Amino acid sequence: MATTTSHHLVGTIQTSEINKMSAFHNRPGRISVKFISEGIGIVTGLIHASTSQSSLVDPVQLQSTKIDNDSRKKSNEVALILIRHGESLWNEKNLFTGCVDVPLTEKGVEEAIEAGRRISNIPVDMIYTSALIRAQMTAMLAMTQHRRKKVPIVMHDESERAKAWSQIYSAETKKQSIPVIAAWQLNERIRQIWQEQVHEWRRSYDIPPPNGESLEMCAERAVAYFKEQIEPQLLNGKNVMISAHGNSLRSIIMYLDRLTSQEVISLELSTGIPMLYIFKEGKFIRRGSPVGPSEAGVYAYTRSLALYRQKLDETLP
Repeated sequence: MATTTSHHLVGTIQTSEINKMSAFHNRPGRISVKFISEGIGIVTGLIHASTSQSSLVDPVQLQSTKIDNDSRKKSNEVALILIRHGESLWNEKNLFTGCVDVPLTEKGVEEAIEAGRRISNIPVDMIYTSALIRAQMTAMLAMTQHRRKKVPIVMHDESERAKAWSQIYSAETKKQSIPVIAAWQLNERIRQIWQEQVHEWRRSYDIPPPNGESLEMCAERAVAYFKEQIEPQLLNGKNVMISAHGNSLRSIIMYLDRLTSQEVISLELSTGIPMLYIFKEGKFIRRGSPVGPSEAGVYAYTRSLALYRQKLDETLP
């Protein structure tokens, strides 16, 4: 295991295998974003902001940059990216992880970074993750590869103090950051069962394991959260990325693609592979999985996404 180190940056975050994270308000005009790794490293990003506190603005209501505005003027469509977390320690051992909170393996870190390369030309305004570290690590690592270089900041609502501490006061900082919302409703299916019993219930939809959840029960909470919290953001023109788990994402895909219970139990999602949907005129359209930033033809780009990438090419190095 690598020796723990600390790196302080201004306006950017370098990649490390991230195992715990928090965002907090240090003092007026300064936001500190800290990622704490267990035994691997500490990465701290400091974002300098204006000292003005004339107004307290909800970070979810981020002002779009010129690139985002230009692409939205040409189309009312928005992007929805779904990513199953990279390989975890228990995935590596072929164990069913459920809600056990385990980090990514080295391979999982590489998968998350590669996922980021695949979506590096697709706009992202908001990020939703589960409350589990492997999904949060995947989202953070993926965003280090995005060409806009915006900084993900975890928002907290577990208490009024935490909510106040995670507010962003500077308009300039808001433009350079992306709010990250962690929700237990996007967690993996709860499993408390002996490993040898797995095959008896794994492929069922409505039969829960002892003291656990069926896929149907997982779908009830995950889809309800998607409808109540995420879909309104898409309707408001936000491009959204969701980093979650096999069963919570299968549940959401069941809703997006109108799959039957029999179809969804046979659906397999690979770790670290992003899936792209376009939300337009109230409909979700699957566009496939981007292969790589240098292979534009396989992105299944829409005209709006192609224009967004062209604008990136023209304005960014």
